[in-house]
Amino acid sequence: MRFGAAILIAIALFQGDQDLRQTIVSSGRERSYRVFVPDGFGNSGPGPAVALFNGSGSSVDGLMDPWKDIARRDGVMLIGPGALAQGAWRIPDDSPDFTQEVVEALKARFPIDPRRVYLFGHSGGAGHVLLLGLLESEYFAAVGAHAGALRSSDAPLLDVPKRKIPMAIWIGTKDQMVPLKMARDTLAVLTARGFPAKLAEINGHTHAYAERAKEVTGEAWAFLQKEALPADPKYYRYAFGRQ
Repeated sequence: MRFGAAILIAIALFQGDQDLRQTIVSSGRERSYRVFVPDGFGNSGPGPAVALFNGSGSSVDGLMDPWKDIARRDGVMLIGPGALAQGAWRIPDDSPDFTQEVVEALKARFPIDPRRVYLFGHSGGAGHVLLLGLLESEYFAAVGAHAGALRSSDAPLLDVPKRKIPMAIWIGTKDQMVPLKMARDTLAVLTARGFPAKLAEINGHTHAYAERAKEVTGEAWAFLQKEALPADPKYYRYAFGRQ
């Protein structure tokens, strides 16, 4: 009887949401990340995961919190990698390797569906996830970006993807940090290359994610969750030059 009670207590201790702050060694450096695992994640089979990338100078907390309702409702793991320099996403320091190593570490602990790992970012993080999607089109299933766009200098990366990864961008018509034209140009270049891309223009919206967080988060998940890799993920490593 006492043994049975101990098992029940142990089970109870592991029930409920898990909001964890973890570290991992990547390229010889200790890196941090946050992970939110909703109660019951994976109980009915491997579940999807969304890696979230915050804007420059901010933490992932403000981006992750609006996603929690969706995570709980639909059984989605949220992963928040931390940039090497807070909020300043840069390659090679924040190459795809770091994110992939975090995802693989979590796959070893939780039942993540390997074909349904998604990217979503805001501002500087939005620009970063667009690049990660181009570089690792056969590892991540789809990309969502708020207040971000590709730059003209990113054009060579459009030749890299072996899969036309689905991408969606949400942009405010009053965004003064990422001009509307820049987002429209990104859509034009992606669609011209055959990517299944979409752009949602939000009238009167500025650069701030918090202004329309519930709306954008809901639409982003509606877009992402429909996508899945057609085969088991493939990951490619790159020899990035350092300045």
